[in-house]
Amino acid sequence: MTQLHSTYLEHLDKGARLKELEHLVENARKANGTAAAYLVSRVKQFELRYEMDSDELLRRLSEGEQSETAEIAEWLFLLDALRSNGG
Repeated sequence: MTQLHSTYLEHLDKGARLKELEHLVENARKANGTAAAYLVSRVKQFELRYEMDSDELLRRLSEGEQSETAEIAEWLFLLDALRSNGG
């Protein structure tokens, strides 16, 4: 991700400063989209491996039908990150 220092921005006129900030926001949006795509991909890998979707996993865990292993904990972590990311 691109970084902007405030001292750099201070020396720009208002239009150039706005352009730089818009560019920074757009890069952040793209990075967020990439992160979300990665999270979805990893969750799908777990769903395929365990042959159940994430809702089914959560149901099974809450009803005591599924124990929480290290892999399940990773799956839950990815789900939480995905949902925190708006997914």
